[in-house]
Order: sequence, then C-alpha cells, then structure tokens
Amino acid sequence: MRQTEKMAALGKLSAGLAHELNNPAAAAQRASGQLAGGLDELQAATVELTRAGIAPGAWDTVIEWAREFRERADGSSGLSALEASDREEELIGWLEAHGVEEPWTMASTLVNAGVRKDDLDAIAAGLPTAPLAAVLLWLCRTITVQELTGVVARSTKSISDLVNVVKSYSYMDQAPLQYVDIHAGLEDTLTILGHKLKRGIAVVREYDRDLPRVQVQGSELNQVWTNLIDNAIGAMGERGTITVKTYRDDGHLMVEVADDGPGIPEKIQPRIFDPFFTTKGVGEGTGLGLDVARRIVTARCGGQIDFSSRPGETVFRVRLPVQNAGTADS
Repeated sequence: MRQTEKMAALGKLSAGLAHELNNPAAAAQRASGQLAGGLDELQAATVELTRAGIAPGAWDTVIEWAREFRERADGSSGLSALEASDREEELIGWLEAHGVEEPWTMASTLVNAGVRKDDLDAIAAGLPTAPLAAVLLWLCRTITVQELTGVVARSTKSISDLVNVVKSYSYMDQAPLQYVDIHAGLEDTLTILGHKLKRGIAVVREYDRDLPRVQVQGSELNQVWTNLIDNAIGAMGERGTITVKTYRDDGHLMVEVADDGPGIPEKIQPRIFDPFFTTKGVGEGTGLGLDVARRIVTARCGGQIDFSSRPGETVFRVRLPVQNAGTADS
C-alpha cells in the first residue's frame, strides 16, 4: 500500500507535468505552423517592396525601424484593451489618410509592436521617395515573423525549464544520499504543482536563504513537500494562501507549510498521521500520504513532523537535524 501511495504521488506529478508542458508545447506547435505562412508572406512583401522601387540606401533605414519595433515588442506595452483599441483607430486613420489599402489588417500588428502615430510620421518623413504602403507592409510582415519566432523560443525554453525541474525534483543521475538545498526542493515542488496553484491560490515565501544544505535522500524529502503542499491545496479548494517558511531553530532546520483553509476538525487531529486514515472521498486518496511523509522525516532523515490547526490556519512543521547539514557550498 505504501508503494501504491508512491505511485499515486507519481500520478499527481505526471498529471501536473503534463498540464504544465501542454501549454508551451501547444503554443510552440501553433506558432511553428503559422511561421511557414508568415515567412512566405514576408518573402512576398520583400519582392513587392523591391519591385516598387525602394532605393538601395533606404533598406538600412527600414531594417533599423524593424529592429526598433522588435525591441519594443519584447517589452511590455502596458496598454489596456481600451487603450489598444484607441491606438488602432488612430493608426487606421493615419494609414487611410496616406493611401494605404486595407489599413485594419496592419493596425493591430503595429500596435502590438508599440508603434505610434509619431513613428509613422517619422517613417514617412525619413523615406520621402520610398513606396510607403510597401514599406509598412514589409514592416508588418517582419514584425509578425519576429513575434512567431519569439513564441517558439519562449515556449521551448519553458519546456526545457520544466524538464530540468523534474530532473532536479527526482535527483535523476545523482547519488541517492547527498547535501540538498531544501529551498530548491520546495521550489521544484511548487513548479510541478503549479497547475493547481493557478486556479486562485497565492503562495507566500518566507525563506531564510542562509540555511545550510541538509544531507538526506533528496527525492524522498521532495515527496514530503509534495504531500504537504498538495494537502494544503486540497484543504482550501479554489481560493486561499499557502505560506512556505524556512528558518533555523536551535539544532534544527525548520520548514513550515501553512494554509488559511477551514482547518482540521479537532476530533480527527489525533489520527492525521495514522496509516489509511483519510478525509477524502473514495478513490481520491489512500490515507498514506502523511504516514509516508512522517516515516521519511523521522526514519530516513532523523527529524520530526507535527502540526497545529484551527479555523483559518493549519501549519505543518518539519524539523531536520542540523548535524546532518553542510555548508551552502557542500
């Protein structure tokens, strides 16, 4: 049954990881699919601009504007939906006044890149003999391709980061017993459970970064954090705050996981760490999560685990002995 509990915990992590990976993977797939069409459109716009008779020297100016707009797009525009709509209307009016056909197809792209009416005035003034409509079309196509490549780059980085988190969480390819940073384990756990936290649960971190590393079975200790944090999430439902705190107390490293849920009823508190005891519905839990956490902390790490609970505050405390700890550089 304890092996079943470990498999159940693995199932939770697998579901969480699948959820976290799905969003960047879907974004990368979508962007890469659109990128082929975007490159075709950019090529067509380049040919059209060349045929329209842009002077060779004007290309440097156009490319510099494209670089400027890419840098703006990389930053946050800070525009509300209403402000963006007003900016689009303003640009549409400018484009219409300068004879650009179907200006509404360009306005949204330009606004997303941080382009303002003053920028269009500067482009027109700086390229008085250039075919303005063809220049702006080329800029829009370039901005679109840059946006899509940016989505692919950010999405694949997110996937890579998540894979690294899982490797760190599981201590893959590392010695079973080693000095570990408890903060890294807590952060890896919060990342893997992130799909549940995004529903409306805030996380407050109160870390003492000067704490030494502790010599334990790293992957097993992470199972403790998973059980405690996942239980806190379940206790609060869709809304609430989890506070994760670390500090030193005499001869122990302390980790607290607190939630502001309804609390554990007093009559069942003595049974919380009992094997097979659960307040969850049938099929939702084995009743071994806290029993496994207790055994890991006490038998494997030589520490202690306890809790206190009242309506609006439940705190689980894990004590790990300092004599099993090393320096931060260990």
